[in-house]
Amino acid sequence: MQHIRAARCARSGAMRVLWGLVFVASILLAGGCGTRKAGVGDPGDMAVGQDDLFQYVPKDDGIPLSPAELAILNSTGALDGKLSSDAMDDIAIQYKYFLHRGRPTFERFLRRAEVYLPYVKQVFKERGLPEDLAYIAFIESGYNPFVVSRAGAAGTWQFMPFTGQKYGLMQDWWMDERHDTFKATHAAADYLAKLYGDFKDWHLAVAAYNAGEGKIGRALEGTGTKSFFELVRKNAMLDERAQLKDETKQYVPRFLAVCKMMRNLEKLGFIPPDPGAATTLTKVEAGPGTDLLAVAQAVGMDWVEFSSHNPAYKRHVSPVDRGGALYVPGHAKDRALACLGDGRAQRAGGWKSYTATKNDSWQRISAASGVPVGVLKRVNDNTTLKAGAILRIPGGGVSPAAVQIARVTPASVKKMEGAQATKAASLPAPQIEAKPAATAEGTHVAKAGDTVYSIARQYGTDVDSVLRVNQLVSPQQLRVGQKLRIPGAAAVASPPDAKAQRPSTQENKTGNPKADKPASNVQTVMVAEAAGKAGTYCVQPGDTVWSIARKHKVPPQDLMRINKMGDTAILRPGDTLRVALN
Repeated sequence: MQHIRAARCARSGAMRVLWGLVFVASILLAGGCGTRKAGVGDPGDMAVGQDDLFQYVPKDDGIPLSPAELAILNSTGALDGKLSSDAMDDIAIQYKYFLHRGRPTFERFLRRAEVYLPYVKQVFKERGLPEDLAYIAFIESGYNPFVVSRAGAAGTWQFMPFTGQKYGLMQDWWMDERHDTFKATHAAADYLAKLYGDFKDWHLAVAAYNAGEGKIGRALEGTGTKSFFELVRKNAMLDERAQLKDETKQYVPRFLAVCKMMRNLEKLGFIPPDPGAATTLTKVEAGPGTDLLAVAQAVGMDWVEFSSHNPAYKRHVSPVDRGGALYVPGHAKDRALACLGDGRAQRAGGWKSYTATKNDSWQRISAASGVPVGVLKRVNDNTTLKAGAILRIPGGGVSPAAVQIARVTPASVKKMEGAQATKAASLPAPQIEAKPAATAEGTHVAKAGDTVYSIARQYGTDVDSVLRVNQLVSPQQLRVGQKLRIPGAAAVASPPDAKAQRPSTQENKTGNPKADKPASNVQTVMVAEAAGKAGTYCVQPGDTVWSIARKHKVPPQDLMRINKMGDTAILRPGDTLRVALN
């Protein structure tokens, strides 16, 4: 079985949304992934200020760079070497945006990228492509597989419908493989390799990934230029329709700025993606017509958690005409395989049964169940519809538009599911036993930058418990200013000391407990030893090395050095740091 490195279960759960996808009717045949403005992402981003993935940054923000930051800007790599001064000016604007005003956005991107980066880089490496191409997904989606743009581009790699189909990503009533980041990465590698073959230049290939090869090809011909940055300088030569849009003109500089930053995250005060905190997801193959609710139940997940790992599936049943990949936690692999092999995948409620009555028609059953007539006929082998005929009805998910337009609330999810639930169903939906929540409780008021995961970690509880006691359907419902009940946190009236924050056991990558060892790469400064000393700072929720360094006018690398913090250091509320260099 193929094992894929993924990020923390809780962070992965931050994408738990019941969702679907609405295709737009128009397809830009000329154009690759197509130019597209800020997309509609997972509601988790909207909760704390929606990320504007393609925000226009017209000029330098005026904030000077430190010598170290300037050195990083001037560093070179596989795709950002030998650049003109004009090109460097454009890159500097994007670089400073992500360092300053866009910093919280970039930090969210880094946390989401933990799920996928090791796998994506390996795919490009195996194809002989520059591994830095993995950073295009930062610009496309912020590594959010749920993103759907207003133009209809979808998934981490933001494929338009036509281009996705061309590169092997199935899109039908059952599923949309553009949302499967692992499979879509192979399609992106194929497409980028093709674009490089067209232009023999990676900057132009990356620009064409955004605007389409037709657009870039015509612009090069119209200006007589041979490079991206020269094309940008001569863009005014083109008529208005042929000119590159602001998004495309900034796309390559933004990508190259991210390349420079990703090589130097620690020096810039960012916490890099942490493979040590990842969970192993295992790929298993599901046969046609698999009851996905049964698989979810077998591995101990509810539907929203299962969907967070398998966002390509739009129904509770896999396509009846083909098999497909499922991703489950590594420790649950055997349970998933057992379910797939012993017949349980027909008994959990993904499939419903219905006995036809005298006055039934395919159209009436379709209207009641929300399943197209053609699908109903196919899954029932074109059975002659007559009274007494027992039909199989595949279950559905949530309305596609609802995820994009409505705020997800328990009531709205219930309404959306109810609207699609088959009135013909005779089998009850599966009841998955909930994990018991802690009895003691405290409260927390959500701040900008908070996530359900970070709050749960702060108080030593888990995401599911926080969701349950606050009657939240998904982590994406968190709002700034929201008052949360925290299970098991009644005693946490003040920041806990470092010893209290360390659990006595931790889970390894297969979910088995092991004895806690003194961390060599995670530096926790003991509060009891440092409290009250001059030149110290008590870490607050939401703090980062960068924000603390800025607040105390200390270079981030010096702050890490004087506190003996490793590259993968984790700050916890209540930790005390030395902030004075002398």
